[in-house]
Amino acid sequence: MPDEFGTPEARDATAMHEKTVQEAAEYAASLDQAVKEDLLNRPLGSVKVTPEQRKQEWEINLQAAEAGDPSLLAKYYVDNKATVEQMIKHAKGMLK
Repeated sequence: MPDEFGTPEARDATAMHEKTVQEAAEYAASLDQAVKEDLLNRPLGSVKVTPEQRKQEWEINLQAAEAGDPSLLAKYYVDNKATVEQMIKHAKGMLK
């Protein structure tokens, strides 16, 4: 697929619209990356995890940590780019 379509360098009304469409497409494509970096909970287009599934994953990770292997729990927080404050809040919520 070419980077541009039509003749955006032309000086007519159609070229103006082609350029507008091209800019809008580039902007829309950049939104995915911009939003993805700010999301903590899940990637765009993924299936939402139910609270029951989250609780089950938490319990598996917590059991491993209590058994002396905190790597699963640590990986969960690293994968989600969680801050210390977010880790504490999440852990308190899951322990209720």
